[in-house]
Amino acid sequence: MQVSMSHFPPLILDSALDSLAQSIFLESPPFFSIHVQNQPNSRHNARGSIGIDTTYLDKQVEEKRLRDAQRAHQEKQEGKLRSSESAISHSTPHTSLHPYSLRFHIILKSIAEYMREFSRRLDEYEAAANIKMSQKLQDLRQTLEEQVRQPKNNALADGKVDLDKCGPSSIQIFEGEDGKCSERKKIQQQQLKVWCSELMAEKERARLEEQKREQEYASRVLQNDGFLEHMEEEMMQRREERAKLQQFENMQMAREAELRRKIEVQAEKEAGQLLQSHLFTENQNVSTNQMQPHRVRPDHFKGFDKNQIHKFYRDNDAVMEEKRRKAAEEAKREADWARHEAEMLRRMDEAEQLRQHRIAEDNRDYGNTLHRQREEFRMRNAKETEVAGIGTGFFECFGRQSCR
Repeated sequence: MQVSMSHFPPLILDSALDSLAQSIFLESPPFFSIHVQNQPNSRHNARGSIGIDTTYLDKQVEEKRLRDAQRAHQEKQEGKLRSSESAISHSTPHTSLHPYSLRFHIILKSIAEYMREFSRRLDEYEAAANIKMSQKLQDLRQTLEEQVRQPKNNALADGKVDLDKCGPSSIQIFEGEDGKCSERKKIQQQQLKVWCSELMAEKERARLEEQKREQEYASRVLQNDGFLEHMEEEMMQRREERAKLQQFENMQMAREAELRRKIEVQAEKEAGQLLQSHLFTENQNVSTNQMQPHRVRPDHFKGFDKNQIHKFYRDNDAVMEEKRRKAAEEAKREADWARHEAEMLRRMDEAEQLRQHRIAEDNRDYGNTLHRQREEFRMRNAKETEVAGIGTGFFECFGRQSCR
């Protein structure tokens, strides 16, 4: 689709083309600058590893060279743009293209030339960087090989040095040479031996003290356990005595209740016999006095009259009712006492279970506290007696001398 340049205002086209040309010719591509900044650092690490650090200096030189190249390229492109515009304006004065279309065509052509130039320079830069990197790697490899080929002092590894066979140079004393090195080393070794023996003795004393404290702690724990066990045995004994006493009282009350029941049964049986005897059923007219009907002959007495008998019955019924009431009250008291006794036993069992649970919790808390205290004491003692370790290589030097 073709778009006519006459549709856009002249000011907008001018500003757009100027900004496009400025972004192309005046600014460097970001990836090129990143490549330039990151590449030298990776190449100078090899040289820096052998004691030469020129990274910052090479970076400054490279940045200056890039700024000069960008400035020269910018002047060259601006000259080309001006010459192209003047040539096209002189060669085609009566062209039918719009001036902005012509300028846009020139900018596109310049972009293509710029990209070709940029690609060529990028290839040249990568080739130069690879050559420089290979040269640095070769120099590093050569330096390492030279260091490996350097001679080493292997005289002591061949055996003990014989002073009689040493040359005149062995008696030379150079400036800064320590002639008392062997003697000082012996003194230091002896001092370290003394320190090590003192440290071992201190550790042994600390171990014995810790063992003594643990034994004392164990004896206290055993004493407390014995005291708790004795208290528990006394509690069990008192509980058994209380249970035996309660059982004896229950048996005594049961015997008394059984005796009362037997007495009541016997009384009821006697009352029944009295009610069924002929004393109250015989004919009373035989004993009536003929001269005085209201009187009874004592020698012919056969019983009481009906009113008296009914009165006796009522009295007996009242007595039996009182006995039944008392028996019911006694049974109620027995039931209440049995219920109270059961409740007391239940409460005693609950209290005993609660006491045992509390004793178990106290023993567990006591054991946890003692274990925590023991761990804290052990860690504190370990921190106090902790010293820096001495390697095996240190003790291998004991008793050895070196030929200076």
